[in-house]
Amino acid sequence: MTVRGAPSENGAEEIAIMAETVDVLCPCCGNRMKVDASTGDVLSEDRPAPKPAKSFEDAMSDVHAGTQRREEAFSKAADKQRRLQDLLDKKFEEARKKAQDDKAPPKNIFDLD
Repeated sequence: MTVRGAPSENGAEEIAIMAETVDVLCPCCGNRMKVDASTGDVLSEDRPAPKPAKSFEDAMSDVHAGTQRREEAFSKAADKQRRLQDLLDKKFEEARKKAQDDKAPPKNIFDLD
């Protein structure tokens, strides 16, 4: 790890040293932690400010929106089921007509060997 600091005797601005602590930012919650590099222990932790709680009106609007989403999803599923049943009925009728028009006797499953 390279640390920038005051120039040393040889004039170099960057001195390569092993850092004693490592700063870590949690991607999930946004916590910033200082971790001891040798032991892996968390030395300090800075948590972000919590988000303000929703008001009662906001929570109720979310509940009503959820109710509407559920009703829409149910009606879509019911329509899909009705269309599926109609499609299956049509396919069955076509297969029945085809079977009535076919004069050949049905194949015996034991003759297929």
